[in-house]
Amino acid sequence: MTSDKNESTKNIYIVTSYTNTFIGKLILLRARMRFWNRYEGDSYSHVSLSLEPDLRNMMSFARKQMNNPLISGLIRENIHAGMFTLYPERSRIAVMKIEVTHQQYSRISKHMNSDWLNAHNLKYNYPGLISMLFLGRGVHVENSFFCSQWVAEVLRKSDLDLFNGQPSCNIRPFDFYRTLSHRLIFEGKTADYAHGLIDE
Repeated sequence: MTSDKNESTKNIYIVTSYTNTFIGKLILLRARMRFWNRYEGDSYSHVSLSLEPDLRNMMSFARKQMNNPLISGLIRENIHAGMFTLYPERSRIAVMKIEVTHQQYSRISKHMNSDWLNAHNLKYNYPGLISMLFLGRGVHVENSFFCSQWVAEVLRKSDLDLFNGQPSCNIRPFDFYRTLSHRLIFEGKTADYAHGLIDE
């Protein structure tokens, strides 16, 4: 018999990743410099949001073309395609499962769909990314996001504030890992991830 708890909640999935891209290498290099503060999970350079455990229909802000990082925006991602399979032996992910209410799940889904329909008006927040890399804090640009900023904003708008009111432009991919490490259900090579690993 299904418990009342299971009937009243659903799951979403936060995926932090390192895919050996130029930006990923830059973030990893920054993390390894001894004069910078080190944080748990700070080698992860990207974060995505999924409503399903198979991770075949994630969303995030990233490059739209594999060979051109300057053309970026809101995209759909598949853990079994694109950048995640370009360097399968060097790409790593961490998958965290969050239990949410049906209302929160519905709001997250609606915000994701709304942003997707409005994707042509949404830009990549390059000033925020550069400021984050060199100053450790982002900047807000209207209708512009980088990956962790967008995921944090969608969750905040859906009554799921993981970062105690911090501006979404100041949230980094490893902030999700550090905050949600107790929700970790998989960490390892992207090529090793399989739907069967998840106990739903």
